[in-house]
Amino acid sequence: MKTTITRAEQKEITRQRLIEAATELFAEQGIMATTTADLAKAIKMSHGSVFLHFPTRDDLVNAVIDEFGKRLSIEFKDAFNNNRGLSHVLKAHLQILQEFEDFYARLVIESPLLPLKVRGTLFTLQSGISHEIFTAAMREIKQGQIRNIKRHLLFNTWISLIHYYLANKDLFAPNKSVIAEKGNELLRHYLSLIKK
Repeated sequence: MKTTITRAEQKEITRQRLIEAATELFAEQGIMATTTADLAKAIKMSHGSVFLHFPTRDDLVNAVIDEFGKRLSIEFKDAFNNNRGLSHVLKAHLQILQEFEDFYARLVIESPLLPLKVRGTLFTLQSGISHEIFTAAMREIKQGQIRNIKRHLLFNTWISLIHYYLANKDLFAPNKSVIAEKGNELLRHYLSLIKK
């Protein structure tokens, strides 16, 4: 049985630890308000060590967004491999949003203030989600179950609904998960808008 880990394995463990801690700090303090020094202090690591893994704060924010994207990709792949339809893809999206809800809500609120590099990463992620949703919807459009709606409107209607509730979660679900509280209602409403 292997008891020691390689340097590369230790580096990956540290990197993941930084991403998890950053996700929590960004959610608690805000993305723009959190510094790499805050992160180093929170996990009792030297500030220089943070920079060894993430040369800039933007690289760290992008890594958190990428982690969120990886989780979404796994859920979407499962939905497509099992041919579960648009409703299941949207539920998978909500499930991951709930898992990352506090961070993602900050991302939605602070997005206009974030550097272009970070906004570009978020835009790429949203484009991927749009593609997955549209691909799932196309099956049902071809079967005559969903109205033929342009891809950008199909996605923007869905994401705008979610973003509105996330940005105002203190009103819709004070001290709770707005996705847990309102997710099923939002899903039903959205499907009622696009179904024939």
